[in-house]
Amino acid sequence: ENEVLNQPFSAAVEACLPPADYTISEAEIVRRLDLRGGGGDGALVCSIDPPDCKDIDDAVHARVIAPGRYEVGAHVADVTHFVEHDSALDVEAAKRGETFYMVNQRIDMVPKLLSENLCSLRADVDRLTFSVLWEMDEEANVLSTRFVKSVIRSRGALSYAEAQRRIDDEAAHMDPLSASLRLLDKLTRKLRQRRMAGGALTLDSGEFSFQLDSAMPITVSREERLRTQNLIEELMVLANVSVARRLV
Repeated sequence: ENEVLNQPFSAAVEACLPPADYTISEAEIVRRLDLRGGGGDGALVCSIDPPDCKDIDDAVHARVIAPGRYEVGAHVADVTHFVEHDSALDVEAAKRGETFYMVNQRIDMVPKLLSENLCSLRADVDRLTFSVLWEMDEEANVLSTRFVKSVIRSRGALSYAEAQRRIDDEAAHMDPLSASLRLLDKLTRKLRQRRMAGGALTLDSGEFSFQLDSAMPITVSREERLRTQNLIEELMVLANVSVARRLV
């Protein structure tokens, strides 16, 4: 319907998938920047998403690297590691184009073994990622940018509301991850202020949640927009801008 492909994945596509108990090899890890910790490069990475999100495709971190200097990272799941070029899986994903988020279902671009498991940046498990790493100053000016293949281990799969509580209630959340979130909040607010002052187009029309009775909505409510949503938005916009500048 509406040219959205919603049929089950074929046997040929399923045959392209790694085993369900796949683990990252040491040979793959040494080819990447290891941001998991333990070797001095540990970053307090976390994801911030809607509640009950299963396909966690991005994560972020920030840390102090020198007085008045910060490393900020945006990490996206490296799905290409599992998708061979021109394979049945690659062709099917290209046909589907994207994942569709409906009121009562999600229509995946790739099988759930990837979207909800091996490429979902869950907490406390190693995951392969592409990362953009920026060095910033106190005013969130970007001093340098790096693009790397990496391996991360998220320290928390947070909802927008959970992350906002950690930022707002410093007395109750004095742990390092919450401090990292507050640093991200500070820097991304400056990024956003500068972007808006530069004439950025905003298309925020609000988010709505629906309570369904069978297939029909019976209640509709508008969701409050939190600063943590802006936080993620700013870093994803900055990542896209940085990659675009690199490509041209």
